[in-house]
Amino acid sequence: MIDFILAAMSAALLAFLTCFIFSFITLSLIAGAVHLVGLVRDILFRPHFGRQQPA
Repeated sequence: MIDFILAAMSAALLAFLTCFIFSFITLSLIAGAVHLVGLVRDILFRPHFGRQQPA
């Protein structure tokens, strides 16, 4: 009975860690994509508007 409880706890911990790691990777990829999109947009569209950003 105790072996079953320990196996269930370890399985739940493994599932929790797996979900946490996947969610962390997904959020990192989304944040990186948003950052890259912002950089590309600044590089592409800044000269067309002719705006100078104040230093």
